[in-house]
Amino acid sequence: MGLILYEIEDGEDDTDGGKCCNKVPIETICANLLKCLVVFYGVFYIAASICHGAFRLGTLQAFDPKIPFDFVEPFSWQSSRYLARLISMESTYFVCTWAFVAIVQHCVWDYAITVTLVHVSICCAVMQGFPLTWQWWVTLGCGVLFMIVVGEIVLCCIRCKSQTARVTPNSRRSGVT
Repeated sequence: MGLILYEIEDGEDDTDGGKCCNKVPIETICANLLKCLVVFYGVFYIAASICHGAFRLGTLQAFDPKIPFDFVEPFSWQSSRYLARLISMESTYFVCTWAFVAIVQHCVWDYAITVTLVHVSICCAVMQGFPLTWQWWVTLGCGVLFMIVVGEIVLCCIRCKSQTARVTPNSRRSGVT
């Protein structure tokens, strides 16, 4: 499973560019994972609500609370319900990429995979079945791949910027001894 066992704590030396991580208490990992799950489903429901209204799929009473978990909607580019679910899922992964970077600040790939595996598990439990539609898996895969790639690139840029801004005592020495 993708639970993080190592990650860099705030204020620790990160001279190797974040490749080697220090042990973090399991409480911190679980707290970060819980924050990521709450953000993920919060954003998913907000995106689904917006798409529900934008595609005029009915009144608020007709809003289906199973939208984040429904994988049985048949694929059709003409189906407003399918497009609303597709856009909701992809926009959730887009927004959550930035949120996960802000929340965990390291190892976004691990949290992205873990949250996705938890999401698939919850989908199977809620819908009482296993998703067999390849379109759902492609949509999910694209979202998690985007989150991993963009999240890690952003973290790499942040690390590089903080390392160039950091002045070390060795760089202050003059050539004269």
